[in-house]
Amino acid sequence: MGEFEGKVALVTGVASGMGKAIAKELARNGASIIGCDIDPEGATKTAEEIIAMGSRATAIKADVSNSGNVKEVVGEGIKNYGKIDILVNCVGIPGRASPLQEIEEKEWDELMAIDLKSVFLFTKEVLGGMLERKSGKIINISSVAAKDGNPNMVPYCSAKAGIIGFTKALAMEVASSGINVNCVVPGMTETPFLKRMRREDIERSKRKIPLGRLAKPEEIAWVVRFLASRESDFMTGQCVNITGGRAKY
Repeated sequence: MGEFEGKVALVTGVASGMGKAIAKELARNGASIIGCDIDPEGATKTAEEIIAMGSRATAIKADVSNSGNVKEVVGEGIKNYGKIDILVNCVGIPGRASPLQEIEEKEWDELMAIDLKSVFLFTKEVLGGMLERKSGKIINISSVAAKDGNPNMVPYCSAKAGIIGFTKALAMEVASSGINVNCVVPGMTETPFLKRMRREDIERSKRKIPLGRLAKPEEIAWVVRFLASRESDFMTGQCVNITGGRAKY
């Protein structure tokens, strides 16, 4: 039996990359998975792989920036599994690499809705049940870009910095209720996310990593597993760097 046997985890952005790796890692350790993504085929493939591992999984198509869709995902998850013990807010987009003065308002709004607003929407929907049970783990995925900043990525850096502030404030708000709220700060990671970035931006970021390589999605998933486990019960409001030495604070 895995350490998450009997636990239910909701993971956003499961079609690929970190979200997929996180969902599979939690499932490998016994959790039932509710996975959502705007890409239904990718989400379904992840769920099928988890089921083949011997765990339970449900894939749901969702626009994570739409409150109605978020309510449907959480509602269906609770209907199928009865509760949500672990929430991993992983979904995110980098946006278009461009100087700030060339960013359109609609681009800013779209990125904020997907990368930051979705964290608020999903957390708000699952929090009630966690408060009733006086138990829960919420793990948010930020980025080293939130700490160091990246040129031509002001919207993305702003949204990811917002996730850090959200994590710290909510952790204090629910600390006496048995709920842990923590944040993972990955460095550049080998995911399809990179296809939406310019090669020169990727190489510039890579040069800043003392370990000299990009992270693998599984390396992010291992830390998320720890934060979802009872071993992290005395941690809350923390931002854990997985940056190959780049982030110093």
